Amino acid sequence: MSKEEDNITVTIKIGNTRNNDLIKVGKEYNFKVRRNTFICELLDFFIACFDSEEEKMEIKKYVIFSKGMIRLYNKNIIMDIFEDPEASDLDVYDRDETIFYAILI
Repeated sequence: MSKEEDNITVTIKIGNTRNNDLIKVGKEYNFKVRRNTFICELLDFFIACFDSEEEKMEIKKYVIFSKGMIRLYNKNIIMDIFEDPEASDLDVYDRDETIFYAILI
């Protein structure tokens, strides 16, 4: 049975910023999503974490990367980055495959 509909907790860390008073470098945001969640959907959840329009406009400029610094595009799904898409949650967590970085490029 495929695990793509299973929930998993992922973390997005802010990797850099133009204005640390507006967007804090190193801050982490956790989301419980399905393994087959599109990156564009994850970005929408991420943007919703910010209160002001100024913050939201700034965070929309960020790009999501895997911990291994592989760029993820809107139509990628979370499990695209997993070494083994059918691996147990613990194996995926042990390999830090649920850690993503928001990078301003």
